Amino acid sequence: MKSTFLFCWLLSAIILNNAYGQNSTSIVPATEIDYIQALKDTLDHLSEKSDNLFFKLHCNSMVSVINSKSSFTSQDSMFLENTYDAFNNQSDPSGSKELSTYLNRRRPFILSWISPTDGTVSFSWLNPPKNWNPEGEYPLYIQLHGLWNVASNSIEYMTYPFLQSASASSLFEDGYLLSPWGRGNLWYQGISEKDIWECIDALEKIVQINPARKYLSGHSMGGYGAWFIASKSPGTWAALGIHAGALWYNNGNLVSSKVAEALKDVPTYFVCGTNDDLLAINRTAFNLLANAGNLDIRFVTFLGGHEYIEENVENMYLWMRNFVNEDLNTGHSKSRNISSHPFRISCYPNPASAYINLVCSGPENTPVSISIFDLYGRQLTEVTGNTGNSTVFSLVYDATGLAQGIYFIRLKSGDRIAESKVSVVK
Repeated sequence: MKSTFLFCWLLSAIILNNAYGQNSTSIVPATEIDYIQALKDTLDHLSEKSDNLFFKLHCNSMVSVINSKSSFTSQDSMFLENTYDAFNNQSDPSGSKELSTYLNRRRPFILSWISPTDGTVSFSWLNPPKNWNPEGEYPLYIQLHGLWNVASNSIEYMTYPFLQSASASSLFEDGYLLSPWGRGNLWYQGISEKDIWECIDALEKIVQINPARKYLSGHSMGGYGAWFIASKSPGTWAALGIHAGALWYNNGNLVSSKVAEALKDVPTYFVCGTNDDLLAINRTAFNLLANAGNLDIRFVTFLGGHEYIEENVENMYLWMRNFVNEDLNTGHSKSRNISSHPFRISCYPNPASAYINLVCSGPENTPVSISIFDLYGRQLTEVTGNTGNSTVFSLVYDATGLAQGIYFIRLKSGDRIAESKVSVVK
């Protein structure tokens, strides 16, 4: 009996000793971090402590997009975990937590909204203008993405800018740039088309957009989308950019004289690689516009295929921004012959109550003077300047001291004169 008891006691001691040894040398696994919740907590905290309304909206928009997902794939989780790391990367000089990163256009804001069409949360990347004054009025540029696997996943598209190196692009820097998700790769048809209009509406609710300076462009599938949307709303756009447009889509039905007639007053810029299979159909669209009487068109080629090259986008942007849809602010039609840099002036808003934006264009490095006259022909002010390398000279005129009425704006350079008029209301 005693031997049996002793054996049991020794066995118990051995077991306890082994258990103690194991616990004393092993590492207890740490609780796994819920990176999705951690990212949302980070964004909520940043929103709460920021006094900038746009940064708050940015953080809240990202949370809204995350919350709109009922479940997450392993890829979703990876993108969100990496985004959490990006927001907490103290060594990144363009950190995602810093307001200056967005104001300097190094990374885009995220702008989300709830679709009035189907109740879905959708969103866009948003770059503000350079040296942005949130109270000011600016042009709007819409850039539609091509057929892109990144866009097939809302989480991947939203997080993409934060998982890449910060950029320092000067593209579209004089206005707001929207790069909408467009519900993925739906060729901007149906709900995807509505997404673009809802995107514009969401932005116009929080900032001032110059209605006469809205520009639409896109690459490949986005080029088709720009052509398609503009064909249904030609009066909206000051200019159109088709970057290697996949105009063959839907059997090329939109490459027709009927569509060209609708777009005959919309300045349009085409760019396509010489080895791109889309070159022929883009030339056909260009020729149809020319036959319809559109004089404000340009076709540019480059040695290459279906590449998306920033230099081509920049040249397209610099060309498009010279146009102002004066139908919307002065009663004049769109100016002609942009390819030879027309000499013209426009003003907005019109009517105006406080400040008037005066924009003149002409050949590069052209000295100009801008004068304002009342109805009696009395010159009230004169400002001189130079169009510079951009072919554009602009200024903001303080009209608060002017009485209500109609005023004439005269642009002069040598023997060339262009005129416009503006109504001042109180």
